[in-house]
Amino acid sequence: MNSTKITLTAILSLMILTGAQYTSAQAPVWSKANASAVAAREHGEYALAQTFYQEAIDNQVQALGAENPEVAVSLNNLAVSFQDQSKYPQAEQAYLQALTILEKGKNQDSRIARTLNNLAALYQEEGANDKAEPLYAQAMGLWKKLGKKDSANEAVTAASLADIYHSRNQLVDAEPLYLRALTLWNEQGKSESTEAADAMIHLGEIYHSQSKNAEAAPIYAHALAIWESAGPVERTDLIAAEATLGEIYRAEGKYEEAQPLLEQALKAMEQKLGPDHLDVAASLNDLALLYYCESKYDAAEPLYKRVLDIREKNLGPSDPAVLQTMQIYAELLRQEGRKMEARKLESLSASGMTAHL
Repeated sequence: MNSTKITLTAILSLMILTGAQYTSAQAPVWSKANASAVAAREHGEYALAQTFYQEAIDNQVQALGAENPEVAVSLNNLAVSFQDQSKYPQAEQAYLQALTILEKGKNQDSRIARTLNNLAALYQEEGANDKAEPLYAQAMGLWKKLGKKDSANEAVTAASLADIYHSRNQLVDAEPLYLRALTLWNEQGKSESTEAADAMIHLGEIYHSQSKNAEAAPIYAHALAIWESAGPVERTDLIAAEATLGEIYRAEGKYEEAQPLLEQALKAMEQKLGPDHLDVAASLNDLALLYYCESKYDAAEPLYKRVLDIREKNLGPSDPAVLQTMQIYAELLRQEGRKMEARKLESLSASGMTAHL
């Protein structure tokens, strides 16, 4: 059984706000600063974007007053540039200032929802999910009120809130939010996006944890196909999803479908963690079990030997996981007719178990 736990990856998409639209002749002085800030951020020049957004704010305050919603727009965008640089205290302060202004204005629900999403994402990045959750929930209420006017951003908020519930094992709360996000992305023609694929991975994890493998398998397969089309699968949660899908196929007797997934997961895990990591041992064990089920004992035997070596090195010779591996390895040796070697391992395992009693 695959012991690698999927690590959640929140989308954490930050939402830039747009201000009033002007013709080139009408454009106020801060428009150039805002345009320069957007261009700088697109090029990854976050400190420069910060400088331009601050310039825009200074000009707007002078021309419009500090409580004007246009100032709040630039404050939100300044906060995004701070967050891009991991300047969390400055980002939080700017988001809160923006919200204070927007909440005093009329017809600002969309901007408020976006800024709430961004502040929640900031807290989520910092691991403060208790602070992020109510902000995402508040944003979701505003998206519902707005209907389909801003469904693209609603999808991001829904998936991010679902990630929080998933991380707490509140699966009943997480599932409908992931489904909502996927529905919205599908309506926007973004069903093949990597953001949608991440939501599918987490939804597959929920179904797998509930033993709903008939639902989990096609979702995992779809998500992995999206990520594979984008490049090599290197993220830990994607590798774990690959292994989990392989395990589902093995349990269903679909050995031909399982083998390439488990082999790819093992290769990726070794490249990421090195040859002697315990998670590599888990991947080796998964592939060895598949070979064992196929009666490919010659292929399974060196893998079980590596599993045993890695676990002994990391856990010590008397750890229960090591003793269990000895028993499985001994059974394999018996299948190969190597009874003396099997008895030796069984004796070592039994003496270790006795020491635990």
